[in-house]
Amino acid sequence: MRTLLLSLALLGPLNAHALPTESQPQEVLLELAAQLAHSAGSSQWQQLWQRSRQAGHLHSSPHTEHFNVPQVQIPALVASTLASADQARALKQTQVRYRRDFQPRVIGKAGTQALTALCVWVDWRSFPEQGVSHPTPYLGQVSLLLARPCE
Repeated sequence: MRTLLLSLALLGPLNAHALPTESQPQEVLLELAAQLAHSAGSSQWQQLWQRSRQAGHLHSSPHTEHFNVPQVQIPALVASTLASADQARALKQTQVRYRRDFQPRVIGKAGTQALTALCVWVDWRSFPEQGVSHPTPYLGQVSLLLARPCE
């Protein structure tokens, strides 16, 4: 019980120091994503693929946005989106949606609509605000949430 209480006490301060994405300049969010693209570990990528698969984005479906490029190409497209996103949009205090348009290349569909952009959701909750100036030690704690074609 003591260990549980100590663990809970430690979690509070970690959340208090999470990166507040809504107050960060877009340039900072883009630079952090570029560094994350090059340093994310296999478990971070596995979680991304698992969530994206569960959401139906890796399989052809008329009810959800899905990739229509060969699956072997999707990891490079996602990494490329993080490395050189066109846009970073802060969401939900610690999350960011990174978007890159590959126009004229169609990478997915939403029903009958062709989609040329790819969006990747990242949660920076485990990334401390003071890590912005020296992010490398903290990038392994960042959650890659979801990847899917988007408008």
